[in-house]
Order: sequence, then C-alpha cells, then structure tokens
Amino acid sequence: MSTKSKFSIFEKPIFLFGRIIPDLVVYGRPAPFPVMNERAVRATAGLTMIAAGVAFSLAYFSKVFIPIKIVTVVFFFDFLIRTFTGLTPFSPFGLLGSFLVRDQEPEWVSAAPKRFAWSIGIAMALSMSLITNLNITGQVPFTICMICLTLMWMETSLGICVGCKIYNFLVNNNIIAKPEYAIICAGDSCAVPALIETPVLPQSNIRVQLDYVPLISYSENGDIKKPHN
Repeated sequence: MSTKSKFSIFEKPIFLFGRIIPDLVVYGRPAPFPVMNERAVRATAGLTMIAAGVAFSLAYFSKVFIPIKIVTVVFFFDFLIRTFTGLTPFSPFGLLGSFLVRDQEPEWVSAAPKRFAWSIGIAMALSMSLITNLNITGQVPFTICMICLTLMWMETSLGICVGCKIYNFLVNNNIIAKPEYAIICAGDSCAVPALIETPVLPQSNIRVQLDYVPLISYSENGDIKKPHN
C-alpha cells in the first residue's frame, strides 16, 4: 500500500510517537500500530553522523573542542525529543532527514524499536556531553565517540539498527514485555513474538485470466492473420 504524500511537518499529531496509518499493510501483514519511515530514520542517522564526524575530527586532530561540546549537547536534546515525539516536528535532525527523502516511497517499520534505540542514544549523548564539557580527555571519550560513529554508520549505510536488535533480543528472551502486535523491521528482518499475531495477507488479490489467449500469426506479406478461437 502506497502512502506517499506531500511532505508536511505536521503529518501526524504533534505529540504522537510515530504515525498510525489506516489500513496499512507491510510485508503482507496489517500494521495497525505506530510506524516510522525507515528512509527518514536512515537519513537522520546520516546527518547526525556527519555532524559527529566533523566535531570528532576537529577535537582529535586539531584539538578544537568547542564543536564537540556543542554537538554532544545538541544530540542529547535531539534524541530526547525524538524519543517522545518522533522525527517530526520538533527534532531538527529528524525534520531535515524527513524533508530530504520526501519524494521517496516510504518504507514503514514499527516505531517501538526505534524509541528503544534512541533511548540508548540519549544515554550515550548525555555521557559524552558531560565528559566533553568537563574537559575529560583520553580513551573513554574516544571509545564512546567511535562506538557512536559506528552505530550511526551502520544505520545509515547498512540499514542495521543495533538498538532495534537489542530490543528484539530482550523481547525474544522475555526480559521486557512483548508488544501487542508483531514488530516489523526494515527488510522484514526480525521475528518478534507478539500478544496478537497478525495474519499474513495475500500480496495481491488481482487475478490474471488466462482462459483464452489469442495466438497471433502473420502471413507471408506481413499482414496479421485473424486469431482462431
């Protein structure tokens, strides 16, 4: 089902996390729960990776620490906003990422794993903002920065959300509560048990009738002969 539409920052209720799209079917399964556009999520991850990469490079190679002090604080608030209201309309990175992919067909995935992943981002961004603004240097901030950059690269380049995979692992092992509906991941790559199993629907109810296919033949001079019943 295509839900492509003109981009709007108010594409959902302002304080709703994710979008609920009536009659949405993803990978043959009904999706009556909040979803997010995976393309916008990956674009947002790419933007944060660029900002983090520039700030990290200035700090590591040029010993200019002001940018990384600012970026880590911005990341903390951005992740915090995303965790409560999603990519739009309050997250600067989320808003720009959604705008950049506005002309692409959305790829809808479950919103719940993204919230869990971004909550991990809150913790890492808070740690880095405290470390950098307290002028702590050495292997600890370097290691956290490299982990963050790696996670962002995996999300934007490979479409692998490590935080989402941790969420799926915790659900599968009954460490956290099962979601009400089955989780839908990018590329239909996850299998998470749910309280309500959604049936797999046929991909299409369009049937091609092949009862009668006329055979077209040509005469020696190139004229089309009348098909035989």
